[in-house]
Amino acid sequence: MTNQSRISTQPRLLLDTRDVIFEMADEIMPKLDDKGAQKIDSRDTGLPMWTAPMFGRGRTPGKKWSAQFNVTIVSAERPNVQDGDQVNPVDLEALPWVSEQNGRTRSGTAFKASGLEVVSGPSAVKAA
Repeated sequence: MTNQSRISTQPRLLLDTRDVIFEMADEIMPKLDDKGAQKIDSRDTGLPMWTAPMFGRGRTPGKKWSAQFNVTIVSAERPNVQDGDQVNPVDLEALPWVSEQNGRTRSGTAFKASGLEVVSGPSAVKAA
């Protein structure tokens, strides 16, 4: 497969994360397919995919929010972060999806990033 054939035609919905605090909620694990093999990003990069469970907190006055969600990290190596690290997802984007199964329609939003930068926590101390 050539790089040309991996270029996505979908618009990228990059998210503004300047007023959001992200914290790892658990350890990063390989993102697995239904057969138990690690998924590969076949749409864009051809790189392995990782699941990063995290907490997010919006800190804009009057618009505060909090949530727990998973971010798919597309990276050759497992990101070097730990549970509890405060992180910044690199190139965080929203991926709206719709699925039909057994006559029922489901929809939602998935999140994808190209990496994680550690802001504070045990991993930041090790890196210093």
